[in-house]
Amino acid sequence: MSNAQTYPWPATKTSAVIVAVLFDDGVDAVAIAPDLPTRSKSYSVWQYGARRGVERIRQTLRAHQTAATWFVPGSVAQTHPDTIRALAADGHELASHGMRGERYDAIGSPARAALLAESRQILAALSGQAVSGFRMPQGRWPRLFERDIAAAGYRYSATLNGDDVPYSHANGLVEIPVHTELDDRPAFQFNFTPAFPPGHSRLPDYDGVLSNWLWEFDAYRQYGSCCVLQVHPEWLGTPGRISMLDAFLSAVRRHDDVWLTTAGAVADWHGSLERRVEDTHPIAIYEAYRSERGLA
Repeated sequence: MSNAQTYPWPATKTSAVIVAVLFDDGVDAVAIAPDLPTRSKSYSVWQYGARRGVERIRQTLRAHQTAATWFVPGSVAQTHPDTIRALAADGHELASHGMRGERYDAIGSPARAALLAESRQILAALSGQAVSGFRMPQGRWPRLFERDIAAAGYRYSATLNGDDVPYSHANGLVEIPVHTELDDRPAFQFNFTPAFPPGHSRLPDYDGVLSNWLWEFDAYRQYGSCCVLQVHPEWLGTPGRISMLDAFLSAVRRHDDVWLTTAGAVADWHGSLERRVEDTHPIAIYEAYRSERGLA
């Protein structure tokens, strides 16, 4: 099958790979089940990530000289300030994963604006970086939410699907698409009876999951796309599973034409291209529908 690249990556590069680390420290789970901290056995699954998983991921990324994008809620950054400073010192990008696992589709625009700004300010103060990225913690994308995100000072979102290369919202906010098949959580989220959140009755074999990721990477490279591997310290940061990240990065590093970089760097590159989103792009369809029917 021939390479069907249409996206203009930087010179000598035919595709991109981003490692996105979602460091929630259980905030995401507590937002869904507020009683979780009283269930020590279950809650310890998430606490493990901060205690052991973060450092294993840091060591693996360092061994491969790879900068990742860490999506962190503002409240988690406040709980682990030294970790945020260490990640920044390692050269990683810090980006917002909300403030406390909130659902932006359940609150009004003024409250959204306050939370978006608060998270960004906390991360910027601790990391010393100009925080430009945002990923929605949970829930549905509110209509015109891209305006709230941009107004809070963010340049890009890594939340939606709809493509396998970056694209722009109508207001210029860059979207870096993410996909479930490149996320470790569906494979390894496992808990007790009754399960919370709903997970698998058993864990898949590691070789099978890694093979899936490598198949995806090969295809993204072949089609000139942007492959975003999404990992969580509590799921991938165990002694055995961390080798999967090592193997994935080893495979990526074998190809000089792959741009292994951060989400922020990809967003900056896409913004420099000034590519207008096509009227037929999934992100434009809903507003076109409303316009055709004269809806406000």
